[in-house]
Amino acid sequence: MGEDKAQSMDDASIEAELIRRIARQERDAFDELYARYSRPLFSYIAKFLRDRGLAEEVLQDAFVKIWRSAPRYDRSLSRPFSWCVLITKRLCIDRMRAMKPVTVTDDPMALQPVDEQRQSEKDPSERVETDDQLSLLEDMVERLPESQRLSLQLAMRQGLTQQEISDQLNMPLGTVKTAMRRGMQRLKTMMAASYE
Repeated sequence: MGEDKAQSMDDASIEAELIRRIARQERDAFDELYARYSRPLFSYIAKFLRDRGLAEEVLQDAFVKIWRSAPRYDRSLSRPFSWCVLITKRLCIDRMRAMKPVTVTDDPMALQPVDEQRQSEKDPSERVETDDQLSLLEDMVERLPESQRLSLQLAMRQGLTQQEISDQLNMPLGTVKTAMRRGMQRLKTMMAASYE
């Protein structure tokens, strides 16, 4: 029994070191962590989502997120496997929330703030669904390049026109229009990918 615990502690140390190396973008460390964690994480995801195809997609997303998040891993806060499970669980929850499609318009100026009066007249379950959809959309906007993100956030949160956004960001109007159009195209791609 003591040997198992010592082996487990050694594994945790090895895995923490792998994550440190992944943070330095060492591909072989990533491959080794994948070999150690892919089966148990896949099993976890498959139980959570009850869909093998979705589980494979989420597993891939989880390892992409692990690769990108490795520099922020803090061994004093959690064991390596627990940290990876937490990342995976969040992706599973996001995927379940995303089962209901959110539509993204081609017109960036249609992303105006929701009228509070109309929002309060909705059935509470509709409000929760709308809030979840807006939260998903905001998360996706956060992942856009800066000029696209800032211009879309000003349109969505403050209802600014493209000219007002141009003035506020001190960017040429044409650049704002291009940034918003490209941001909308990226959002549509992200939405489509999250519902496949």
